[in-house]
Amino acid sequence: MIGAELEQATFAHIPEAFFGRLLRAVFTAHKVAFEDCRDSFAETEAANLRPYYRRGKIESYMRDAADMVPGITSTVVLGEGSWYHTELRSGPVVITASSVPAPCAIVERAEFRQTLARDNAQRLWPEPGDIPPDDAPLYVLLLHSKSRWETISEWREHGHLPGSAYIAYPSPKLDTYVHEINLFERFPEIVEAHMPQTWDTDAAVRYVQSARKAYTA
Repeated sequence: MIGAELEQATFAHIPEAFFGRLLRAVFTAHKVAFEDCRDSFAETEAANLRPYYRRGKIESYMRDAADMVPGITSTVVLGEGSWYHTELRSGPVVITASSVPAPCAIVERAEFRQTLARDNAQRLWPEPGDIPPDDAPLYVLLLHSKSRWETISEWREHGHLPGSAYIAYPSPKLDTYVHEINLFERFPEIVEAHMPQTWDTDAAVRYVQSARKAYTA
């Protein structure tokens, strides 16, 4: 399936606007995790804790967002290593969230992700002449990364901002993405609403550009 078909299949079960809610959840989770850890711990401990705190906040906000949209359900699943994760479902579409080290980087392997990604084979690469059924599984990743800054002062002031947010469709082997949606570019008004009011146009443009996949300064 091509990207437009994957998006159509997704939005048939989950409104496109819902992904704007998820983008807001990413911004809020990064901000809350950054500020709460900064205010409650020395930076040495805050640096260790912040990724886990952020993960918990994002998954909680995902469930809150799902509760507001009829037809989307949320489930907390216990995976390997006693780690819990949240799965959002609507029809055949499944969404989980993952932090990645750079915009739209390949997600870390985990048993549950590999299992869900394998289910994409029927929809992504059907046999010649076959048309995937409407109920064929479709696994979608909500990817987010932290922002990076050149100086300590910039990080202290703007480290609460996420570095990127993407929707990605993983291959069955979980080694590449067959399609991606840059949520910063899909919902620019949401990004603008979360930018510091002190930024000029150049600063805003640089921030959005830095969220692009394989961006180099």
